[in-house]
Amino acid sequence: MKRFVIAAVILAIMLGGSLYNAWYAQTLTEGLSRRLEHSHQLAQQGCWDQAAHLTREVYQDWQSHHFYLHTVMRHSDTDQILRGFRCVLQYLTLQEMDQYAAANADLIAQIRLLSEMEQATLVNVL
Repeated sequence: MKRFVIAAVILAIMLGGSLYNAWYAQTLTEGLSRRLEHSHQLAQQGCWDQAAHLTREVYQDWQSHHFYLHTVMRHSDTDQILRGFRCVLQYLTLQEMDQYAAANADLIAQIRLLSEMEQATLVNVL
């Protein structure tokens, strides 16, 4: 009976940690995505400097979570997002609206997919 209780406690801790990680990943990625969408709106209005500044802030936030992201996420996914940030920042510097809009939309989608991979859904469990 003692072994069963210990195993149940360990399982509950692991489940709790997994659910917390899913919540944290979703909170983090939603905030980043929302700010990147705002940056896109600024660029559409011709406020390129403000859009670039906001995107750099989002990138710094991403970098500040580097340890967490590389600990719980696949490295190839996080590396792809880093490349996406570099493309977006370059297009902001060049003020290329078409390329920037496409790269920013791709970056937002990649960030959201990163969060979706951590959610406790039937698709992810199977």
